[in-house]
Amino acid sequence: MPSSIVSLKHLRYLDLSYNDFKQARIPLFMGALRSLRYINFSNANFHGEIPSRIGNLSELRCFDISNNDLNTQDLSWLHHLSLLRNLDMSGVDLSSARDWVQWLNMLPALRVVRLSDCRFSGGVEKTLTHSNLTHIEVLDLSRNSFNFSVHHNWFWGLTSLKELHLSNSEWSGPIPDALGNMSSLQVIDLSQNHILSGNIPRNLASLCDLQILNFEEVNINGDIEKLMERLPKCSWNKLRVLNFYRSNLTGEIPVWIGNLSSLVSLDLSVNELVGHVPIGIGALSNLNYLGLGSNKLSGLLSEEHFAGLVNLDTLDLEDNSLRLGLGEDWVPPFQLLTIGFFRSCDLGPQFPAWLRQAPEIVHLDISNTNIIDRLPDWFWVVFRNAISLFLSNNQISGALPAKLEIESASVLDISNNSLSGTLPVYVTGPQLERLYLSDNYITGNIPAYFCELYSLKELDLSNNELTGGFPQCLKNGSSASDPYSFNHFGSMLEVLDLKNNHLSGELLDNLWSATRLVFLDVSFNKLSGSVPAWIGEKLPLLGVFILRSNMFCGHLPKELMKLEYLHYLDLAHNSISGNIPSSLVDLKTMAIPGGLNYFPESISMFTKHQELHYTLKFKGSAVTLVDLSCNSFIGQIPKELSLLKGLQSLNLSGNQLSGPIPDGIGGLRELESLDISYNGLSGEIPSSLSDLTFLSWLNLSYNNLSGQIPSGKQLQTLNNQYMYIGNPGLCGPPLVNNCSTNERGKNSYEEDEGTARDRSSFYISMSLGFVMGLWMVFCTMMFKEKFRDAYFQMIDNIYDKVYLFFFCDNDNVYHV
Repeated sequence: MPSSIVSLKHLRYLDLSYNDFKQARIPLFMGALRSLRYINFSNANFHGEIPSRIGNLSELRCFDISNNDLNTQDLSWLHHLSLLRNLDMSGVDLSSARDWVQWLNMLPALRVVRLSDCRFSGGVEKTLTHSNLTHIEVLDLSRNSFNFSVHHNWFWGLTSLKELHLSNSEWSGPIPDALGNMSSLQVIDLSQNHILSGNIPRNLASLCDLQILNFEEVNINGDIEKLMERLPKCSWNKLRVLNFYRSNLTGEIPVWIGNLSSLVSLDLSVNELVGHVPIGIGALSNLNYLGLGSNKLSGLLSEEHFAGLVNLDTLDLEDNSLRLGLGEDWVPPFQLLTIGFFRSCDLGPQFPAWLRQAPEIVHLDISNTNIIDRLPDWFWVVFRNAISLFLSNNQISGALPAKLEIESASVLDISNNSLSGTLPVYVTGPQLERLYLSDNYITGNIPAYFCELYSLKELDLSNNELTGGFPQCLKNGSSASDPYSFNHFGSMLEVLDLKNNHLSGELLDNLWSATRLVFLDVSFNKLSGSVPAWIGEKLPLLGVFILRSNMFCGHLPKELMKLEYLHYLDLAHNSISGNIPSSLVDLKTMAIPGGLNYFPESISMFTKHQELHYTLKFKGSAVTLVDLSCNSFIGQIPKELSLLKGLQSLNLSGNQLSGPIPDGIGGLRELESLDISYNGLSGEIPSSLSDLTFLSWLNLSYNNLSGQIPSGKQLQTLNNQYMYIGNPGLCGPPLVNNCSTNERGKNSYEEDEGTARDRSSFYISMSLGFVMGLWMVFCTMMFKEKFRDAYFQMIDNIYDKVYLFFFCDNDNVYHV
């Protein structure tokens, strides 16, 4: 700011708002402009302490320095501004300012005081001995941290108030009856004070000018009809906003709610409301926002419910048991509707034809709405400009269009339906960030245009019937022999889920540029080759890496251990060989208990001998896992594994590991599941195993372990009856073999022997049956070439399945 401005001795009005002063300080010479009556420095990127010389501006009527990076520890200069009417210091750090209420009380002309987000904390003045603030009309103390009872405070005596904003400020206690004495109030906002409780006072009858009542996320915890009856009847024709979102309301919506003729916004969502929706709501012709979602409402919504809602912009009915009984030729009166949330309502079985008459909708959620129908062609025309489209969890059939044009869409979710056919030949989606097409019957290859969706953050094509490999992503006019002729997946990509398809080939380096990738799941495919070493260097943020049930081979690359955020590593059911790298200890997130983790909306986690489904939508929930089971690893279990203090699940079963169990395994204090069965481990079970207080699944079966089984409270709580089977050298409880002698008890391993006999009998019977069956079909095979080829293919398939079932299927059944 030029110092020459000081020469403007008669300057009265100075507005520098919404400029960028690049963290400059408010100049000291501002105090010399004594004629100033209006200062507006809001949103101007000022920084530092407010100069006390502002107190020299005794003619000042309006002072707005909101939304900057300013602070002050002393507000005593305020009392010189005796003519000040409008004070806005929102966003100024006043956490160290003392007696701020007393300094305000020295400004008798004040009309508007805005002190939101000023970092106030702790108690404030309960009362003022003598209040000079008799003319204040607007008081905003929102977004602070008072953490104090709202009941006794100086502002309840401000009977001239028209607007009271106390939202999101950690007020506690009941709502005081003093609210009923403030008869001039037009706006009451107590929203987002979670520890504020109790019903609204009974004595609000005098608040005849009330227009806005916002109790969002206030714990009212009462019947809605009784609450509504406390609203001043003299204000019914003036009330414009009623917000009781997440307020623990119960009961039925009162029929007379249709008498609130001036309502513009009604939000009763996320409560415990029951019963039917009153038809009278359809008479609220001024209504712009109707939120009834996430309650327990039921019954039929007819055309009459919507008849008069000509100004409706947002309609939220989701997560109720409501059925929309709307005719195919019904034309909705709300032609301006832009947001429609109908999730878990009943719109089916036909696709709702009335949506064709609502072309202005930009956010549509009709997921889980019992639609059993083909996706109409008009849908993509009507909603071409939509921003978010959710159609998941229905039985929508048909195919995606060959050319999908969604110019404005950021989210498209058609997962868990019955779509068939191939993926579109071309997609126009420059804004597309999230694409979910999982759990359908989509076939064909993954098209190369996915490499050109540069805004894409999440791509989920899992649980389909896709074939081929990763797209080559050739640039136009380029040759596949040119290593620089390939596009790569966009650098914005964070989640890639391709599990449970029929993909083959190698994991290509198309992901090199996806440096933000945190989740990669290509499990249950037919991918082959070695585990790419470049993943450890090119994908530095990778947290979840799942290659389960493919045909990967070779050694586990040490470069993978450079992934310091990796906390979920599942390479089970492949043919990976070599030693388990001791550098696993470099996986830093696993070494920190409760380390920050990243998950998509759902993930199947194989642990505790079962498949567990987690529905964690991008939250920092701690689930850390290493699963290397059913591979061909050799050598010893690295002792460095015991340094992964945050590890919760470890599965090394079905390999060729040897040597002892590391003594330090008891250091894995967060461990809940440990499976090292079906290896060649020897020696004694470390006593430190009993220190794993969270352990709920243990499987040490079919090794060469010996000695006494450690005792411990946690080990005694485990209910896996097979966890020690197949280790004839073990003794002590829960086995009946006594460690004090070398003799086996009479019944010490009856279960082991019985199991072995059963297994032997099974294999003998299976072998005899196989031989008999072979002779029965031998002659036919000799003369029928087609049958012969099919038969040997069947034998190969049976062999694969038998091998996996009996030797390496730990996912769904116990070893036998």
